[in-house]
Amino acid sequence: MREGHFFPREPMIEQSQNESPEIRIDRDGVWYYRNIEMTRKEIVQYFVQHLQRDSRGHYQIELGCEHCRIQVDDVPYIIRSVSSGFTGVDGRMCMIISLSDGSCEELNPETIRIGENNVPYCRVKRSGHEARFSRQAYYQLAENIEYDSHQDRYFMTVDSRSYPIAVNQTTENGGSHVR
Repeated sequence: MREGHFFPREPMIEQSQNESPEIRIDRDGVWYYRNIEMTRKEIVQYFVQHLQRDSRGHYQIELGCEHCRIQVDDVPYIIRSVSSGFTGVDGRMCMIISLSDGSCEELNPETIRIGENNVPYCRVKRSGHEARFSRQAYYQLAENIEYDSHQDRYFMTVDSRSYPIAVNQTTENGGSHVR
């Protein structure tokens, strides 16, 4: 897809606060254009590659000097699965997560947070974005989470290193996480 092909040829005008963006990512990571699901994977992949956050925290697709603000209902990425027992870039054991955009990456356990309704989130894409664990991925992750009754906290151990599970932190879209 060429730049200028999707966005209008005239310069984009900042949308008013009351105007909804034409592109939206729903809570399950499904992309929509004018409330119609975007089924062409190559277009969604192209937009994912150009997904950015502006200085105010709004998501947008940036193509050269053009940009299009998008609505993200929760977070832009959903973690579809979690696999453990892999060797990371530094030679230690790690967990690999599969994301809704089709990519896989090493899970950074230090970024895991438990959100509202006990839904786990973590940072992805070199900590540039937040992702929510799907139900299936949550169950896979939960196999590695333990509870320390003496300290009244949950933690995860990966390659003999313990990581506390953070709670009651605000998501990048303003929601709360349980601490």
